[in-house]
Amino acid sequence: MELPRGRLSGRVRLPGSKSLTNRALLAAALAPGRSELVAPLDCDDTRVLAEALERLGAAIRRGARSWTVEGPLVGAPGAEMTIDVGPAGTPARFLLALLATLPGTFVLDGSPRMRQRPMGPLVEALASRGARIEPLEREGHLPVRIAGRTLSGGAVSIRSDVSSQFVSALLLASPAVAGGLDVRTEGRPASGAYVDLTRQVLAVFAPDGRPRSARYVVPADDSAACFPIAGALVSRGRVELEGLDPGSAQPDAVFRRWAAEAGGALRWEGAGEEAVLAVEGAVRGGVEADVDPAPDAALPLVALVAFAGGASRLRGVARLREKESDRLAAAAELLTRVGATARVEEEPGEACLLVDGPAGRPARADFRASGDHRVAMAAAVLALALPEGSTLDDPGVVTKSYPGFWSDWSSLVTPL
Repeated sequence: MELPRGRLSGRVRLPGSKSLTNRALLAAALAPGRSELVAPLDCDDTRVLAEALERLGAAIRRGARSWTVEGPLVGAPGAEMTIDVGPAGTPARFLLALLATLPGTFVLDGSPRMRQRPMGPLVEALASRGARIEPLEREGHLPVRIAGRTLSGGAVSIRSDVSSQFVSALLLASPAVAGGLDVRTEGRPASGAYVDLTRQVLAVFAPDGRPRSARYVVPADDSAACFPIAGALVSRGRVELEGLDPGSAQPDAVFRRWAAEAGGALRWEGAGEEAVLAVEGAVRGGVEADVDPAPDAALPLVALVAFAGGASRLRGVARLREKESDRLAAAAELLTRVGATARVEEEPGEACLLVDGPAGRPARADFRASGDHRVAMAAAVLALALPEGSTLDDPGVVTKSYPGFWSDWSSLVTPL
């Protein structure tokens, strides 16, 4: 696919949050009765989780603007059930904990890349409360066989320095366990704000620890917002983004601050549900940022600073290696293809990515998505500032989190 070059200009309504849609789906499916999710994100990841929950007994109807979810889940008493989540990391972690609470025997599996991603800390935490989970190939990784209804309530400790999804998985499973789970974390929290999002969802669907049906409005996705924000500044354009929460607790809302530090002008117009984030300006210099609490914002930040007039230093990049792709390697490749320089420095306790802009005039580039939606969208940002003719090998990967990305992007690009 040839990527558009030009200036980003116009208004767009952003899709619902993937993180909050997945959390609300699972919490609603555990509750007896009918729940409504308003403005959820319909993408590959949320469909994977919804389809798994339907197989486990939930009735889910997906409408254009809202979904209804009827529970409770009943599991799979009888024959062993295999659930393959493909490359969907969040559903994999959430289902691993959930399946240990439901009747039945389950095999949980995923794509080759998903089989490489760590599951050990969550398996160990569940096993400490009696869950019987058998590795079918490699210890601490998918595929695994799970004996249902073996998870018992009580205190459970979990390492929180590998993935916040492990903590969230235990919290979401807690309402399905007699007596609940008292989740205690060990180590420096990784992306701890995602755990706060989980608690916010549970305050709606399980306020007293017991599942209940509810109506939930899914806020727009700050992860998706990073790309048009970066694109507006890289191309010296102006965009207006609808649906975002000015007080968002989503981790990637920090990108707004990073964009302002790079030279952008961001301001809110209107109030309440009509609030619009207006973004304009140009990148004037590099930034220093810790991306560990918001790893999904790392690649749009790399695209934002690729053509900056100064050097940038991104700390906390080590966990990028364990995402849908090796995003640290992907970031370096993106930068190299546009003529910028990237260097990883291993410091005590963390890794840093140092970025400096191109030494000369950037040339067109042929980008590889590496099977990763966020790599593909970062390439779209970079192509705005390159000569015509830049390409992307696999544009379809964006359906994992933002199926309408290319349509929205094309509507915003004004050719120079």
